[in-house]
Amino acid sequence: MKKFLRSIIITGFVFILGISISYAYDEIEVKDGGQIIGHVKFTGNPPKLAPIKVNKNQDICGDEKASEALVVGKDGAVRFAVGYLENIEKGKKIERQKQTDLDQKKCLFAPHVITVVKGTELAIINSDPVLHNINIEVEGIQRLNKGQPKQNQVVVGKLRHVGQGNITCDSHTHMRGYVHIFEHPYKAVSDDTGSFVIDNIPPGKYTLKVWHESWKVTGLDDDGRPLYDKPILLTKEVDVPAKGIVHANFELK
Repeated sequence: MKKFLRSIIITGFVFILGISISYAYDEIEVKDGGQIIGHVKFTGNPPKLAPIKVNKNQDICGDEKASEALVVGKDGAVRFAVGYLENIEKGKKIERQKQTDLDQKKCLFAPHVITVVKGTELAIINSDPVLHNINIEVEGIQRLNKGQPKQNQVVVGKLRHVGQGNITCDSHTHMRGYVHIFEHPYKAVSDDTGSFVIDNIPPGKYTLKVWHESWKVTGLDDDGRPLYDKPILLTKEVDVPAKGIVHANFELK
């Protein structure tokens, strides 16, 4: 009975704190690894999104910024979608020494969407001659909050909780970006051709997912930032052959 009660107390404590219990990823030598090339396209005519008003430092930032919630290029190519393998437990080594750079440039986060592996370094640069403040919330909990008052100032941090991170600047409410934190390195962001590449994958069957932030505005927050509908999540089952390539097509509409 005591063990049962102790289990309930511990479970409740974990729930209250919002602690996420994640799996372990094993780094191995991958022999005969395969590759996935994902293609994300918008079908039909993409909506024209309203620009976002700038409320501070207009002399540097301008009066408004184009929305990056849906960026569609030639032939419907969708930029800034995140492709990743779900719950892959072993594979290629994680590059821990390489920093992932996020720039605050022309009063925008560049790139708009990034991915990192949990616990690796994230370097944030302020390229503007104005005060920026990097604020990252992961699953609703603030995990990084640093001011950058000087141009070319760099802040280096580590995100240690997996999930979707929302990036904002407290000084400029029009600025928004996203970071996705994974246990593993099998993830990528689609480029201006709508493509992403995940390589050196151990041969086998996997669940491939694609995330997109959504572009459907549902309202404004207290600071005037647009609020969007829940992100779009698409799924495909793929079979990666040894030294082979799998093409996976995804559609937004």
